[in-house]
Amino acid sequence: MGVLLRVGRWNRCSGVAGVALWMLLVRSDAAPVSYTREVAPILDRSCAACHQPVKLKGGLDLTTFAALSNGGKHGPALVARAPATSKVITQVKGLKPEMPPEGKPLTVPEVATLERWIAEGAVDDTPATSARAAGPVRYDSRPVITSLAWSPDGATLAVPGNGEVFLVSVDGYERRFRLRGAAARVESVQFSPDGRILAVAGGTPSRFGELQFWKIATGELERSIRVGGDSVFGVNWSPDGTRVAVGGADRTVRVFEVSSGLELVRFDQHTDWVFGACFTLDGTRVISASRDKTMKLIDAASGQLIDEICRPNEPLLGILRVPHEDVVAGLGGEYRIRVYKALAKPDNNDPNADPNSVREYDGFEGGMTAAAYSPDGKWIATAGATAGEVRVHDAKSGGRKATLRDHEGVVYGIAFSPDGMRLATAGFEGLVRVFQWEKEHLTAVFAPAGEIVDAAR
Repeated sequence: MGVLLRVGRWNRCSGVAGVALWMLLVRSDAAPVSYTREVAPILDRSCAACHQPVKLKGGLDLTTFAALSNGGKHGPALVARAPATSKVITQVKGLKPEMPPEGKPLTVPEVATLERWIAEGAVDDTPATSARAAGPVRYDSRPVITSLAWSPDGATLAVPGNGEVFLVSVDGYERRFRLRGAAARVESVQFSPDGRILAVAGGTPSRFGELQFWKIATGELERSIRVGGDSVFGVNWSPDGTRVAVGGADRTVRVFEVSSGLELVRFDQHTDWVFGACFTLDGTRVISASRDKTMKLIDAASGQLIDEICRPNEPLLGILRVPHEDVVAGLGGEYRIRVYKALAKPDNNDPNADPNSVREYDGFEGGMTAAAYSPDGKWIATAGATAGEVRVHDAKSGGRKATLRDHEGVVYGIAFSPDGMRLATAGFEGLVRVFQWEKEHLTAVFAPAGEIVDAAR
């Protein structure tokens, strides 16, 4: 009988108002709308590009509940239990909504979700771990370092900590900035091709993913983008520095325009976590690597699948492109690194064939944990579950050139200097080591988190 009543009510309504009312009715017996899981992703996707700390259009920040509650130059953005008079609703609702001024308008179900949340009292359920905290992180032990990046000018190393990134000057290995976002974890970092911006990918697991873009010269946050409901991994810039691609624990591949924060592509044809994505040399295609054992070649404009470029062998925990070539390397989660042409496979009816395969490198029992190519593409450094060891191979022949054994624990981050002469490594022990790798000579060791404080203080 309840369903019949709702259908009848729907029949007497029309357009957007009718759909919104229907959404409110069918959810009347459901759990309250969650700000963190339902409202914040809508605002981040459609509104935060113009309403965030660095770009406060109308003086309004929509990146946190607290900022939303403060309103902007034109007064409160919402009135609890009064969606009809709340600006955050009136601006996005109707046949020709005023907001967002560019891109796709909010869908009818999205507007209905915002309306119901406000009608229920606009409750804030933001967990303490996802709020952008003031002040520096205090450490009672060295943080595990999940990634490394060396700036194109050779002057700076980017080193993740717990929910933050340290920018460290290579001259003396002193910290320049601590970059702290909303995410509890940082999964990967990469400098833009011109070295002006650092892209940071991570998230608070099972709550949200976050992309951050930081100005290297000043340490200021240029843009933060909330991405879905789980962490994002393996951020990579397009060759022209206008876009980034990431993989996600939600099994998606996404491409974002950096200047606007707009999501340009969302690809959802993987069946397991996607640990990274990178662009081809001309930026027209994206290659992703997933725990579902596939690398997929995707059109970077339309988001359409072009092909799976490799035969499934083992779960893939990362991807990197060979400099100056449309060739990619996938990090095997069980054993080795395999290299493939970033091309659609030629017609072949043999299911056991792997026509795009180029080469393989010595593996690590238990799987790969990190890899990096030298800037000229001549060398590849690899690390795996075998604790304490990093290997450098000739990228063409696969022959081993050096073995670096000074680490304690597994290595998760590797980065060559721009001249290819030095190699930085880091991981479980929370220390960064810098080598003259051809001589297998350790030249520096430093702890980016600095002084370790007693947790009892």
